[in-house]
Amino acid sequence: MDIESLLNPVGKSHVLTETSDIEIFQAVIDAIEERENIEINGGDDADDNLPIEPRPTRREVLKAVLTIGRYIEDMNDPIARKVEAILGSFNRQLRLDETKGLKNTTVTDFFQKA
Repeated sequence: MDIESLLNPVGKSHVLTETSDIEIFQAVIDAIEERENIEINGGDDADDNLPIEPRPTRREVLKAVLTIGRYIEDMNDPIARKVEAILGSFNRQLRLDETKGLKNTTVTDFFQKA
């Protein structure tokens, strides 16, 4: 085995010969556009042209937890019990986060000074 066959294996060398100049040019232009898109947008999500779905609200998540809980409450399955326990913990955590975000008020906050 000589150095030429090690550096240029027979099965791999045909890839460059089958690529046309136009394909190489287009690949370079695409790479430049992607780099510019990253610099402009500050991220590498250039291929993500899909609309971003808004995150569900806490109320919607709590409704979903309640719905799933009602669905699995009559199931006699160990996995259903585990899901029920996890959903209960998640529900408590959501409610705890909600109460942490509340602002303390006093009665006088509701009256305007004249």
